[in-house]
Parts: sequence; C-alpha cells; structure tokens
Amino acid sequence: MDHMKKYWPKELECIRKGVNHLDGYVTTISPHYMQDRYHNSDYPDRVFDELDIVWAIANGEIVEGYDSGEGGRNPEPERTIIGPAVSGNWAVVIILMKTGNQFIVKTVFPVDRERYSKYIPKS
Repeated sequence: MDHMKKYWPKELECIRKGVNHLDGYVTTISPHYMQDRYHNSDYPDRVFDELDIVWAIANGEIVEGYDSGEGGRNPEPERTIIGPAVSGNWAVVIILMKTGNQFIVKTVFPVDRERYSKYIPKS
C-alpha cells in the first residue's frame, strides 16, 4: 500500500532524527519486540538487535505505508522500511507513527518474501 506516499521522504527523515532524539523527534524500539520476540525460540526469524535496526533505518527506504483507517486493524499509521542490517542481511522494519514526532519500531524480521525482496537493490 502506498498511503500518503508523497510524505514518505519527510517521514523517513523524521524517523531517522528520532533515532538520535534530534529536533524533538523520538524513535524507540517496542519492548514487545526486544523482550518477547528478539532471540525467542518461538520466533526464530527475530534476530535483529538494536544496532541492526538503527542501521536498517539509517540506510533503508520506506516501501509501504498503511493508514489506520476507520475500523482498521492498526490503531496508528504504519510505515515499512527495508534496509540492510549491520550483518549484511536485509531487514523489514515496521514503524508505528504514534504522533507527528514519536515513532515506535513495532517489529523487525528478515526479507524472506517476494513482497519485500523485490525492494532489495540488485547487485
């Protein structure tokens, strides 16, 4: 989905600023991911640590955007960033847009589906 695509470059800039807490922006990683999913044997694909996530955000691009919508599944709009992790593997980073200046990394997983792999640059 390409909801609000014309705003993606500015949103990505703000998400990146939030990683460094610049200009009043804040980007955090959900405790749900770090405590419940990361390195949990029930979720073997949740292998990306904080540095991987920051690197993927810094070097990735927004490739999908979803609005919350009336009666929608997502209470907040979401953006999907695809970027390289420090390990060299590509990561899918799902970002919740809580407010105009607050963003939360909802979850992170490998690029393992055609839906996402089509965004990886060909070498």
